[in-house]
Amino acid sequence: MTQLKKTLCVAFAFSAGFSYLAYSIQRAASSVFDSCSYLDPVVIDIVSLAAGSFLCLEAIFDIVSHQESAIKNQLARCFRMALGSCIVTIHIMQFIHK
Repeated sequence: MTQLKKTLCVAFAFSAGFSYLAYSIQRAASSVFDSCSYLDPVVIDIVSLAAGSFLCLEAIFDIVSHQESAIKNQLARCFRMALGSCIVTIHIMQFIHK
């Protein structure tokens, strides 16, 4: 397996794990606070989706641009991708809730 494939596997695993964690926390919070509603306008969700998507795509671009770097040197990019996927997950949930 090439270094690029290993790094992308780690990045997608981080993203999936952190997105699941964000989803679980968000679902648990919504079941505890039934009367709570999201008051942000839809525009906030759209801008957040764009920002989260940008973080994910930019991290993938950087990982591909630095294919030969070791995974330990790519961890910041992996976490950036995980953060972007968490933002996207949370705002998709909020958008669906509205």
